[in-house]
Amino acid sequence: MAEGGEPVSDETLAQRVQRGDRAALEQLVRRYIRPVHAVIASFLPEPSQVDDAAQETFLRMLRAIHTYDTRRPFAPWLYQVARNAARSQIAAESLRSTEPFPADGPAATGPLPDVAAERSEIRARVARALEALPEQRRVAFRLVDVDGMGAAEAGRIMGISDGTVRAHVHHARKQLREALAEYANVMDDERGPAT
Repeated sequence: MAEGGEPVSDETLAQRVQRGDRAALEQLVRRYIRPVHAVIASFLPEPSQVDDAAQETFLRMLRAIHTYDTRRPFAPWLYQVARNAARSQIAAESLRSTEPFPADGPAATGPLPDVAAERSEIRARVARALEALPEQRRVAFRLVDVDGMGAAEAGRIMGISDGTVRAHVHHARKQLREALAEYANVMDDERGPAT
């Protein structure tokens, strides 16, 4: 929805949502569903958790929209709401940290146990390496390298300059390479010498 050929700003839409405009709310949700998922996914590993936290983010946004100052950029405010929703999801998951043992035993289909174990180890190492990144680096890496956003769009969402986003992504890549180098060396050793 454009006014005079220009897209309506996030801040204007938020102001309309504060007045009860459902169409403005729908437009904000459509505009931010992907970025919110990306931000949350930098905290939570499971897609179902990300979906739950994203839904919670938009519910919280709606409940707290009256506290938003429309003179300030909207994206960083929503980013903070998403981070808080992700943290709440993490806290809730830690309370339910035990998983029930399947009654039927392991499934007969799927990868062999050694392949499944190797994949699980790879996922765990990557998750630990990502978790070790400072939050800003982790989120910038997720938005740019995983979700394919440009630095300018990621910066707008994070409330930082695109140059700072690029710096965070650069340092995140370097840190991840260093953290996963030992595993890469193990994989090279298992494959044997290059021919």
